[in-house]
Amino acid sequence: MTKAQAEARANFTAILADEAEGERTETNGMEVHQRRMAAKAAADLLMRHGKTYARIQEMMCNGVGTWYGESNESFSKRQSRHEAYTEKRDKQLEARITAICAELGPGFVPVFNGDPRGCTVKIQVPSGKTDDWGKEGICVPTA
Repeated sequence: MTKAQAEARANFTAILADEAEGERTETNGMEVHQRRMAAKAAADLLMRHGKTYARIQEMMCNGVGTWYGESNESFSKRQSRHEAYTEKRDKQLEARITAICAELGPGFVPVFNGDPRGCTVKIQVPSGKTDDWGKEGICVPTA
């Protein structure tokens, strides 16, 4: 992992922890600490699942490829298995990422993008803070 990738991961974790902390008017510091630690754990999971989601999107974009001398029937079978696998994993990951965001609290909403050339998962946070060009949310690092 490069220094820039490590910084992106650390920034994402810090933003999520700050957003999950919410209003700083609470007197019980232990609850705030527990929320920050839960947000850091959620950030780790989001980055892990975000990387897998990006890989699946890339697989969907590339397809299975062709083999020299392969029959059309063989290619059709491989293609259908590939599409079934990637669609199944895509739905599983979207459900899991949505569940992790729901655990963080209201206002945390995932935004999914199927184009693997950019950020494939973004998280909308309660404050509305963004770090992407499209102003959609906080990009989940995939490194």
